[in-house]
Amino acid sequence: MHDVTLFGEVRCPKTRFYQAALDERGVAYEMAEVDKDADAATRLTELTGSPTKFPTFEIKGRKVRNPKLSDLDKELARADLYDPGLVHDGKSQRFVRHMSPSDAFVSYSWQGDRMVLGHIEVDPSLRGSGIGARLAGEVFDEVLGRAHEIRVTCPFMRRVAVLRPEWRRRFNLGD
Repeated sequence: MHDVTLFGEVRCPKTRFYQAALDERGVAYEMAEVDKDADAATRLTELTGSPTKFPTFEIKGRKVRNPKLSDLDKELARADLYDPGLVHDGKSQRFVRHMSPSDAFVSYSWQGDRMVLGHIEVDPSLRGSGIGARLAGEVFDEVLGRAHEIRVTCPFMRRVAVLRPEWRRRFNLGD
């Protein structure tokens, strides 16, 4: 039994696209060919109301229909089946780590040409686990080589930033 089922038809280009994406990510899955397997067609009908609504994923019991790759990555990460790494969402001005029970993120704003790292958010159930410090470190490593000035205003992130000399120097946190 797999945590991921892909309902579709192998002759469907979109189904093949998703198969390649799952293979590339190293995610084990069941390929439920609705045109060749009556049981797969029945299961898809129970899930979506129709045997023709494919490609559709069932990821740990959750239905995901025809997602964008970024959304598939989120769903797989939240199901703890794949790690897409740190994701920079420029539109929302966040660096995100997709996970369960909720995403962790660092939000930032711009003051002219200066990026201000102002807040880190981790699900309360994960506090004290080190996730916040690891996320802050990932973000610091991500922005370290950027040309613009970076300011860290979040008190927690400042405590993490002083742990490594290159971060202290880059973010002007003194010795």
